[in-house]
Amino acid sequence: MSSVVFEKVSKQYENGYVAVKDLNIELEDKEFLVLVGPSGCGKTTSLRMLAGLEDISSGSIYIDGQRVNNVTPKDRDIAMVFQSYALYPHMTVADNMGFSLDLKGVGKQEIRQRVEAAAKQLGIEQLLERKPKQLSGGQRQRVALGRAIVRSPAVFLMDEPLSNLDAKLRVQARAELSELHKKVGTTFVYVTHDQAEAMTMGTRIAVMNGGILQQIDTPQTVYEQPNNMFVAGFLGSPSMNFFSAQLIQSEGALVIQTDGGITVPIPAERLNRYSEFSGRSVVLGIRPEGIYHPQCVPPGIQPASIPATAKVVELMGHEVIVHFELADGTKFIGRLDPRVKVTPNEQINLQFDLTRFHLFDQESEQVI
Repeated sequence: MSSVVFEKVSKQYENGYVAVKDLNIELEDKEFLVLVGPSGCGKTTSLRMLAGLEDISSGSIYIDGQRVNNVTPKDRDIAMVFQSYALYPHMTVADNMGFSLDLKGVGKQEIRQRVEAAAKQLGIEQLLERKPKQLSGGQRQRVALGRAIVRSPAVFLMDEPLSNLDAKLRVQARAELSELHKKVGTTFVYVTHDQAEAMTMGTRIAVMNGGILQQIDTPQTVYEQPNNMFVAGFLGSPSMNFFSAQLIQSEGALVIQTDGGITVPIPAERLNRYSEFSGRSVVLGIRPEGIYHPQCVPPGIQPASIPATAKVVELMGHEVIVHFELADGTKFIGRLDPRVKVTPNEQINLQFDLTRFHLFDQESEQVI
């Protein structure tokens, strides 16, 4: 078993800065958990505490049921891959991969066998006699992974290992890491600020902000059912649109009245959910993909017509990203079907999908 538990873990530095506060996470054996959030949110500090590279101010961390707060990094049965691959330039790929085993006194024949097996798994067996300077960025990244694999750790820890790769190679590496996780069958804890990596690789993702865990669940659940405005705005590119509004009764119906004068009716199936919040200040959230051009409205949605003016049109090939403006100057973004033709300053009666909106409390920013 390779379970990991964070139990009320906090990290406070001598200057009083709290990097992580009351972190509670339980990872099951063979899970791929991604810690995601902006810079300074506490994700790397959490990973380093798990690795034993940072002291814990309070709380406990368990690996396979053993409390490891006072266990040295080398005795935690973990392997870590950093953003910087940290390969020894004077050593061959084979020597880099087997160095940690050599330090442990493992026999040369066994080291060679484990290095060759890991190299074959990663498709770098032809590179074993090369030096790091003879490798591309993607090849160096595979060597760093191979160095971790040969140790057969209980838990793999990865701190933004793909950030040094170009965009195309990063997409390929994401798929390779997901496949590697299935082959190795070990628990992975992965840190990134890249939401695409989080959404595509994690069996669960943990969104952090300001040292506090905001939400942890499957990628799809976190995307479709965010706990608060931060999570809703952080995941998604372009991010969710937000409109300040009031939840009011109008002509016997419960509606959302935005500050810009737009009225959006509450669908019948959501009346029970929102009726008790009538009269409250709210924030209406809708993702760009929940906004449609009137010529390309799919069946099965509940459209609400919203007049807006196109300001900037970005042709992406597979989609059209349009920056819109309401009459009061409120700006928002729509992700439209590539078949539609939109020109700057064109006025369009957009269709908002009322099956895909969210309401948040203006004060707490929590989902209603």
